Order: sequence, then C-alpha cells, then structure tokens
Amino acid sequence: MQRKSVDINTFKRDNQFYGRIDLLATIKNFDLQAIRARYLASKHNKNARTGSVERRAPAIGGIVGFSLDKGKIQSQETFAELREPRGIAQHGNTLAISSENLVYLMNSEGLRSLDDKWFSYIHTVDFSKDGSRLLVSSSGFDVILEYDVSTLERSAEWWAWENGFDQGIDPETGDKITLSRSPIEGKDRVRVIADPSIDSLPTAMRAAFINSVEYDRTDEKHYIATFFHEGAVFSIDTHTGEAEPLISGMKNPHGGMLDSHGAMATSTRTGEVILMKRDEEISYSFCDLPHKPPTLGNEEWLQNSKRLPDGSILTIDSNRTSWVIF
Repeated sequence: MQRKSVDINTFKRDNQFYGRIDLLATIKNFDLQAIRARYLASKHNKNARTGSVERRAPAIGGIVGFSLDKGKIQSQETFAELREPRGIAQHGNTLAISSENLVYLMNSEGLRSLDDKWFSYIHTVDFSKDGSRLLVSSSGFDVILEYDVSTLERSAEWWAWENGFDQGIDPETGDKITLSRSPIEGKDRVRVIADPSIDSLPTAMRAAFINSVEYDRTDEKHYIATFFHEGAVFSIDTHTGEAEPLISGMKNPHGGMLDSHGAMATSTRTGEVILMKRDEEISYSFCDLPHKPPTLGNEEWLQNSKRLPDGSILTIDSNRTSWVIF
C-alpha cells in the first residue's frame, strides 16, 4: 500500500473552525528541558534505539485541565501531582489514571488504586465500551493486562515475549538478548525477569515497548497496540494471541487506534499522523511547521493524536510545545 503525504503547513490557518475544546491531559514531567536532554542523549545509544539505557528515577508530573478557544489557552488548572502520569481514560463518571506503577480509579463514590507486580512505566489505560473492563499497557515489561473494574481482579494478559516479540537489545554491546520470565534451557544471552520488584528493563532494552493499547472499537475481541521499537501498530486477537500489523513503517509511534473511521497512529520521530481506511493510507506531515527550536535541527517529536467528536484531529507537537488541530 502506498502512503500519500500531505503537508499540513500548506493548510489554511484558522482558529475559529473548532470552537471551544475542554481537555484533561497528563503531563509526564513538568521539566520539559530534562525530557529533551534525555531524548537528544539517546541518539548516541550503541543500539540505535531511542530511550534510556538504564533505569532512572520517576519524575513528577500531573493532571492538568485546559480550555482551548480561538487558538489560545483560556484556562488552566493542575488537579493533581503524581509520579509520571501518562494514561487517562473516562467512562461515565469514572476516571482512570496511570501513575508509573499504579492505576487510580476515581468517581463520586471515592478513590481506588489498582496495583500489580508486573506494573512498570505504565503508559495507557482504556475502558471497554460497557466500562466493565480496563486495559493497561505495562510498557516496562512488554505486557498488556486487563482487569475487571468492579473487583480489580486480572481478567486477561498478553505477553509480547511469549508471542513472538522477545528480542531485546543489550545497551552496552548492542547485541540481541532474549527476554523471558523464566530461564530457557540451552539458550545463551537470556535476560530473565523473575522478580519484577527488583528486576527492570530500561527503554532501550525492551523488545516491543508497548506504549499504548486500546480496545478495537469495531470488535473488542481485538486489542490495538502500538509497538514503539517495531515502528508499528498491531491488532492482537485475544483468543489466539496472534498479532497482525495494522500500520507499519513508522518511527517510534504512539497512540494506535481503530474505529469506524479507520485506523490512526502518530509516527513520532518522522513528524507524521497516519490515517488508514480500506486501501488508502494518508500521512499528514508536520515537518515544515515553524516555531521549532533551532537546537532540535531536523528532529521531530509528535507525542500523540486524538480524534475529536467533530472529526478533527488534535496532535501534541512536543518540539513546538503546541496543540495542533487539523
């Protein structure tokens, strides 16, 4: 399938078409310069993978509410400060928020916390259509976990290491290593994560690095997961465990999803938002947009994209510290 490229810098600029938008956002780290410094340093990794090569201490971020109107932030409020919150989801009056290795569920009845020994650098949370189940991407261990919202009991799991994605990279040598929860007889270069309370994997060492997972909005028997290192979005069959590529050829993608409008993902380091429906694939490029700091050169970093109710798309352009709506 060929990818058609569209330069959004050629679009008409208009701050009127989308009206007022109220947003609730997770800010992983309030120190943007520290994030940029780590990102630029990771370009020198021996294994050519983006990300830290050793486990770092979690930073402090928060949950922030915004109102966007006519191209400006009209109001802003920080509701909570947490350890590296990344994922946020809502169903009815219940809100789910991930915070490094915990998930918080809150509504008018109170606050509950969801814990699991395999939680590490959680990225996203997502409710099923009826709100009875919650999907969690535990990116630190390449695993997708599902829970019953009423009991907080684990109801399903999918391990990348046990479904064909078990090759990590030794950040010291650049050699491939096999990742596993138990020793593998007769096999060398195996990194065993037997006790997740003391064992860890830095970003560059992970195999898939599943940084987002959602239910397939057209069929909840499938998960739609974004594999950062693979540069692809996969559709995972919950019955067979098979992962089929949905969108590929991206660089460090985020936010894969599939609904009645088609599939969408953000190719973070190439500065593109990819839309796919049937046999048509369109790439919306941000590369020529102005206002990027000169120190970043040709580097792009689109953190994520979401489809708005009116069909517009909102993208977080981290290098230009902007919300872009198109």
